[in-house]
Amino acid sequence: MGEYSLPYNGRLDKLALFSFAWAVANVFHALSFADRISLQHPFAIGVLTAAALVTLIPWSVWPLLLMLFCSVLNTFEWMPFAPNHITFEFIMNSGILATLVWSIVRLYLKEKAIAAVRTPDFRDALFQTVAPFIRISLFILYFYAVLHKLNWDYFNPNISCSVFLLSGYAGRISFIPDNTLVQWSAIWGTILIEAAIPLLLYFRKTRYAGVLLGCGFHYFLALHPHPGLYSFSSMLFAIYFLFIADDVASTIHSFISNISYKRQRLLSLLRVLFFVAVLVLLMLALTAGAHIDNIVHKLVIIGFLIWLLWGLVLMALYLFTTLRHVQLANSSGALFHIKQPILLVVPLLVLFNGLTPYLGIKTQTNFSMFSNLRTEGNISNHLFIPTALQIFDMEKDLVEVTKTNLHGLQDLVDNKQVIPYFEFQRITSTAHSDFYATYIYRNKAQTIVVKGESSNHPELLTAHNWLAAKFIRFRPVDKGPCLCKH
Repeated sequence: MGEYSLPYNGRLDKLALFSFAWAVANVFHALSFADRISLQHPFAIGVLTAAALVTLIPWSVWPLLLMLFCSVLNTFEWMPFAPNHITFEFIMNSGILATLVWSIVRLYLKEKAIAAVRTPDFRDALFQTVAPFIRISLFILYFYAVLHKLNWDYFNPNISCSVFLLSGYAGRISFIPDNTLVQWSAIWGTILIEAAIPLLLYFRKTRYAGVLLGCGFHYFLALHPHPGLYSFSSMLFAIYFLFIADDVASTIHSFISNISYKRQRLLSLLRVLFFVAVLVLLMLALTAGAHIDNIVHKLVIIGFLIWLLWGLVLMALYLFTTLRHVQLANSSGALFHIKQPILLVVPLLVLFNGLTPYLGIKTQTNFSMFSNLRTEGNISNHLFIPTALQIFDMEKDLVEVTKTNLHGLQDLVDNKQVIPYFEFQRITSTAHSDFYATYIYRNKAQTIVVKGESSNHPELLTAHNWLAAKFIRFRPVDKGPCLCKH
């Protein structure tokens, strides 16, 4: 992409445009999970502030560096309760942050001048380094989105997650019918579309079709009232840019070059207003006080309304680029070529994370969202992956709570669910009050009583080591068929 000067003395190259879209996605993350915007989570405040700053000056790597740093620390502090797509983004941001820091250090050692980070060569090299591992990781994410759904309960219309999501649209899209044909269309349509998107993205001739199909599918998905869905879609919309970056960048270049100086200034003003609006929302959340629940709900709704507009803007941009009939320059091989082998660790981490339920390590944050997948208690509902592949026993030992006065365990009784022993111990070891619980473990009825700091089962008051507590988490397990869980 050629260089051009803007009235605000910045350069909108591919890195700047991706940084802008990535920062907007982080704003939607913050609004979607607005309960984290508090003084108790300083890095959540930091990532929102830095993201707003990136949208203001996307041609500078320093706000991007700050946003990545705050985002990684915010998600790490959030773990193991961070959502699936935030966990995926955590892996991406860790890779981007490490690449950026190393590039700056190497540049300084070579040229003794940090100012060189503003040069087109540095910025293009950084973009070309991080984009391939993000693209590959997205393919792996889609692979697991399909693989995890290949289970008997997902193909049961009475409990399938696709039918569950379909029913959630009733309040916002009332004209969608609810009959057997539509339910089966949702089940098979979801799998076919999630399989088709990466296939279309891979080939040069169908790449635009893949981007447009992905945008349409995930924009519709984000209309569901579940707040995390528009956050997830905003992240994917930003990543789609990486597949047609050269052409979108040239489209924006042509657009800005052909509009008047006053309209260029108007675009600058809109970015400034967006920056100010984010800061106002931040201050509103921080000063909510006793009205925090009401404010959080309003911020989630505000985020959704802004997303509706932002999603349409990006889809219009991608569609306009498609209609220009520009031949994509990058071959499939070039698109996924990782120049530095060490960066293969990023997609490999994504690959390993998705395998964890089949290895017996964890059942949360492994991209099995809305899939009906069950692998616990020596029972697998997957069509062809047996529990025999589990090399760890953490999913096999289940606890059934029959009576308790501890809220975290009472939910299991009310919902007729059991839970892996690891998660049972997490709950009992982090309880802040005296409690009792009668439970069945390994076919034996037992009771734990906690008074003060003493218990008849002291091992259940021992917290997990911090590494396991951060990265391992299990879902509650339904006693019957596996119902839909995010």
